[in-house]
Amino acid sequence: MRRIEIIEDVRLRFPNRSEEFDVGVEVGSVSVLLAQGVPLIQRELSLAATEQLRPIAERFRYALVATASDSDGRMNVSLLHWSRRPLLRVV
Repeated sequence: MRRIEIIEDVRLRFPNRSEEFDVGVEVGSVSVLLAQGVPLIQRELSLAATEQLRPIAERFRYALVATASDSDGRMNVSLLHWSRRPLLRVV
């Protein structure tokens, strides 16, 4: 059981649910934000959810950038709408 961020600062847990259910909730919550046209979405997601979101993000014209997180099997994911300027970071 892990915490899943639905929207900014709102996290839920689903006890006694499978990993597939958690991935489905993660993908579903981010997909809603994509459909609403939120310009920038940043979440910590599972690797499975990140891979499922790639084609959805492309369909909604978002660039997906994922980097490994400190947490086990998690990714820091940024989704940026193509109409915006690129998100730059100091490395």
